[in-house]
Amino acid sequence: MTATSTPTKLSSPLASLHVLLVDDDPFMLELLGSMLDKLGVGRVSQATDGERGVAAISGARGMPDVVICDIHMPGKDGFQVMEAMAASGYRGAVVLLSGMDARTLNSAALMARFHHLHVLGVMTKPVSKAALSDLLAKVTRL
Repeated sequence: MTATSTPTKLSSPLASLHVLLVDDDPFMLELLGSMLDKLGVGRVSQATDGERGVAAISGARGMPDVVICDIHMPGKDGFQVMEAMAASGYRGAVVLLSGMDARTLNSAALMARFHHLHVLGVMTKPVSKAALSDLLAKVTRL
């Protein structure tokens, strides 16, 4: 999903951002994509599993500014995606997402920081637009 430019997006502080969504749940991808579009994010890409997420991060189209990654996915999970991000030298921001408990999310954030990834925060499912907006506002202050 690539967002189109609208007057709202052009005036949004998030208009220059490229956000990559990595989640195996099509509903979550659609929901997050819609929220990001409404927040004025300039470009939104999606990966339907960890393998595709890693490929998108190291792809030729340029690294995303923010990766929003689910922790629990079949195949390559969010922990493995973070390891690959660190190995590839990813320097953007990370938001970790899961329907699991806060302890699991906090452990994942700790692991990401151990790998020197810039963690904006964690979000539990279901995601709120306000929480997403608050986390992305941190990127514009960097």
